Amino acid sequence: MLLGMLAFQRDTLRWKCSGLAAEQLAVEHAPSALSLGGLLKHLAVVEFSWVSVTFAGGDDSPLWGGQRQEGQEGWSLRTTAGETPQELLGWLEESQRATERIVGEAPSLDVLSREMPYGEPCSLRWVLLHLVQEYGRHLGHADLIREAIDGTVGI
Repeated sequence: MLLGMLAFQRDTLRWKCSGLAAEQLAVEHAPSALSLGGLLKHLAVVEFSWVSVTFAGGDDSPLWGGQRQEGQEGWSLRTTAGETPQELLGWLEESQRATERIVGEAPSLDVLSREMPYGEPCSLRWVLLHLVQEYGRHLGHADLIREAIDGTVGI
């Protein structure tokens, strides 16, 4: 059920970004620097980081790994017109595949993380719930940004 809800939210984000050129995905919505491309990148980074790194303890280098900017707060929320829609969506797909593989291999959702993000390990169930919340929070931003770009509204 958690993976289903997460998939629904990813699909909603993809829909909000569908049909837009790289330049449109990079449009920032004032007064913040949020863009749809930045949200795609950020959610790919957040999902991969929580599931593959924090929970599973992996150190695989994701496709976006070369862009990581340690100490630069908010780097994953920024995108440029040079990042293609295919590239940004590919990063999201990569994170999704890693999540589904790791969840599929876990003996239960009660397994604890290898890293301790808040001073103690968290369960895989908590990580998935956290991701559902993270996507949900940013989908509201995506609604507003898409409407500002071309007037498209809806779920």
